Amino acid sequence: MPILALQQDSDEESSDGSEQRLQEQSQKKQDAYRQKTINMELAKLTGIKGVPVPPRPAPPQSPGRTKKVIPNDFVTAKPKSALERTLNSTLGRTMTIFVFVLNYGLLILLTISWNSPERWLEGQAVPLAVAAFFVGTHLYTAVPVLSSYSGLMVSETGVDWKTYFVSYRLAYFTSVPGVIFMYFGPGDRAAFGLSDGGNEDISLTQLTLGSYRYFRAMDGFVALNLTKGITETLTKTEHSRSVPRFSRFRDAEVVNNREPFSSEIEPTVPPGFMETYRIAPVFLEWAPCTTRYRISAGCLNQNQVVGWAVATSRSLCTNLRMVSCRPQEPLLDPIYHCATNPVRGEVFKGSIQGICGRTVPSPPLEVIDELSALLLLDGWPENRLPNITHGWYDVWPEECISNTERCTSQWNTLELIGLIFAGLTVFLAFLPLALDCRTDAKIRTAIAFQEECKTRSKKGATIMF
Repeated sequence: MPILALQQDSDEESSDGSEQRLQEQSQKKQDAYRQKTINMELAKLTGIKGVPVPPRPAPPQSPGRTKKVIPNDFVTAKPKSALERTLNSTLGRTMTIFVFVLNYGLLILLTISWNSPERWLEGQAVPLAVAAFFVGTHLYTAVPVLSSYSGLMVSETGVDWKTYFVSYRLAYFTSVPGVIFMYFGPGDRAAFGLSDGGNEDISLTQLTLGSYRYFRAMDGFVALNLTKGITETLTKTEHSRSVPRFSRFRDAEVVNNREPFSSEIEPTVPPGFMETYRIAPVFLEWAPCTTRYRISAGCLNQNQVVGWAVATSRSLCTNLRMVSCRPQEPLLDPIYHCATNPVRGEVFKGSIQGICGRTVPSPPLEVIDELSALLLLDGWPENRLPNITHGWYDVWPEECISNTERCTSQWNTLELIGLIFAGLTVFLAFLPLALDCRTDAKIRTAIAFQEECKTRSKKGATIMF
């Protein structure tokens, strides 16, 4: 028995020692794992280095050009208002197309008529030109926006299941040539104006004064040797050494005698120069005394002055009442017998008459007053001085006055081309309207049939297809 007890004590002591050794080994493993983890973290923290930067710059890279598009399945349409639903219907598209056609017709009408002589005489040319600009702007900016609400333009998704709407969009492309050809065709014809008389079958005394009508008269001689010049300045100045005057209009001192040993000197441009008028008397017939550089009172009493040829230097600066950008010299270059045997009056020496030109309104009263003062200094009688009731003519050569038939043929050709483009534009605009009305009528019929089928199925009726 004592021996057995000793054996049991020894077994207990050995088991306690083994447990203690296991615990110590487990603790060592945990300490080793913890130390290893700490070392790894320290290695990560101390081992991170900066990104190596090469000594040369990176090569150029083109960014991607692929447009990121959201799939249609994930796009939620914004709910439309009542006005948008009305526009995107047969009624809305009909109204939009009629707005387009009416604006296009109004634009062509204004483009043709704004520059006619009648509009300038009535003071309506500039307002009509401004109206044409705003109508054109509305046609090509606001109407397309209205068309997009009406469904006539391509939708945001790019799907256009009503393919015939493309003809409406093509109408915008054909409308531009139509406007251009109508402007250079009937527009230029309207701007050219009407004629007074035919080919050298009317006298200067029978012309409609101040009407911008062109004429080819049987009589009339422009005395370029008696040309006077009037200069308009920005401010009033004192001028004329003989009879001092204080005004904005002064003698331009035009040099008419350019023959050898002439004592006339070219004048300098006065400060504040704005505009220059060159005016020459127009006699009914040629006479030797009317070709001299100074005319006598007896010659004026024997030869009737029927009007005055006038040339004006105008620019954008003068229209804005600004000092002229550059000095301008208006010229008088009358053409005699322009339709049969054209002769330039500036170079021809001898007896001649039968001028061509256009009647224009008289210049400002200040110009006429200064011209009268200059003619009085030259010894002109008071009953031969100019006034607003005299005829005032623009004798600058115009090709269409000399050859009206050729210009008329050209205008008619351009008008025909413009009408073709305009008619094609209207046809392309109304074509989708007719097709859309027919398509929408079929859609409404199908919807009504579907509703009828639903109604019958609710009542238990059997529908046979």
